[in-house]
Amino acid sequence: MDGFIEALASDGRSPELPEEYDYFGKLVGSWKLDYVDRNLSCSVEGEWHFAWVLEGMAIQDVIILPSRATRTETPHPLTECGTSLRIFNPETRAWDVVYGYTGKIFRLEARKQGDMIVLTNLEDANRKWVFASIEDDRFHWQNITVQDDGTWHVNADLYAERA
Repeated sequence: MDGFIEALASDGRSPELPEEYDYFGKLVGSWKLDYVDRNLSCSVEGEWHFAWVLEGMAIQDVIILPSRATRTETPHPLTECGTSLRIFNPETRAWDVVYGYTGKIFRLEARKQGDMIVLTNLEDANRKWVFASIEDDRFHWQNITVQDDGTWHVNADLYAERA
């Protein structure tokens, strides 16, 4: 297993990844989070871990809801353990993203829109995941559905603080 981790993990961003496209580098590290599902009217504490991988051209993460520290024997309605792989695509100047958890895989493309990073679902452009803000010690993420009139309906908010 050590050989796999050593081959996968990277010490930082590749010099081949232009700094202006380093959208996700600030996320590297571990985060405590509060995930608020607006449709189910419930929330859960979780954890999210990000690391540079694939010689610094990609970032992989693991999200765990509820967090391992707060998990109980009673299943929570927002239980999920998943991983994303974000790979910079030099041809499109965007990030190709795949997210998966048991029984689901999503393909997305990430681009900057103003100060936000918007990940658009490639199978349904009305479904978006948005990093609304990323600071050194906190970030705000949203699960969005674009309505027919173009307005955004927020399905979930995630508020994270660096662990």
